[in-house]
Formats: sequence, structure tokens, C-alpha cells
Amino acid sequence: MLELLSVRPQEPRGVRLFSLAADQAELDRLGAILANAEPGLAKGHLADLFGVEAIDATRVEVFDLADLSDFGLMNYLIKANGLPEEALEPDRARLEALAGVVLILYPQVFKGESVTLSPVSAVTPIGAWSEEVPDLEFTPLRSQSAVGELLQGSAPAAPTPTPRWVYLMTAAMVLLGCLAIYAALTGGA
Repeated sequence: MLELLSVRPQEPRGVRLFSLAADQAELDRLGAILANAEPGLAKGHLADLFGVEAIDATRVEVFDLADLSDFGLMNYLIKANGLPEEALEPDRARLEALAGVVLILYPQVFKGESVTLSPVSAVTPIGAWSEEVPDLEFTPLRSQSAVGELLQGSAPAAPTPTPRWVYLMTAAMVLLGCLAIYAALTGGA
């Protein structure tokens, strides 16, 4: 389970959701920051919003909930972010009542550093949820071709060169084809 304001190294995958009291100018400013972001921790306006030294802006999403239209925030968190519906269900009413601008912090937003968030008053913490990671099951292959081991460092055998007679036959066939076309065009004379 993720803690909302306390980020730990090696925590499970998931998202942290915040609402932001922002006008269109602020939303445009944040959009420009995210559009020009480079991977890695950086200082600046976005980090200041969360009261931290630096943040990886490539791991942050900011948008107006009106942009989701009828799709809704619940569907977005479940279908686009892999959050289990069961984890979100207790917060459904609160999530569906949200309006305005939201910020989503994705895993590795602080590059594995321990950080305590101290958001400014315009940023309101909403919730943090772990992503559902499916159990993987590998069924053994039944084919005999799957039995054995690959030899390390051995390259596949080089293909055998094409014999010269193949090239000669191809050239003869092309020449006969050209003669047949010529004969057909000139009336056989």
C-alpha cells in the first residue's frame, strides 16, 4: 500500500492523486513544463508545488477532469493506470465528485529517493493506490523442440553459397523470356 505523502524507495507501483486549485494560465504553465521535461530530477515550479527539492516531471501528469468527459476519473485510474477497482471502490464517491485540475504522480517520480511531500495550499492530497500486478505463470512448453539448452556463444552456421549454375540458369531464363517478348512484338520475323 502506498502512503500518500511519504515516498519510500522500492515501493510498489501505483499512483498518488492530488487536486490542484489552478486557473487556465497555471494549467498552461504546468503543461509547458511537462511538455519540455527531460527524464531525471529537476528543481522548479513543479517541485515547489509539492514542497520537495526536485521531481522528475516525466513521471507526472496534469489535466483538467473535464478533458475526460464521460470516461471519468474512476475509469481512467482503472483502465489507463492498472489500478484495481476493489482498491478504488471505498473512494468512489470522492473521486466521482472531483472537478477541476488533478495531478497524478507515478512511480519513480523521485528516482528511488525517500521523500516527504509538503504540498502548497493549492495542492490537495486525494489518495494513493497500488497498481495491480498480475501473477505470472509460465506453462512449460510441450514441444520436443523446446527441450534442451541453447549453446552459449555459438553463432548459427553460415549459409552455404549459391552455386554458379543457379545464376547461369536464371540469366538464361531471363534471356529466353526477352527473346519471346521480342518475337511476339515483331510478329515472329
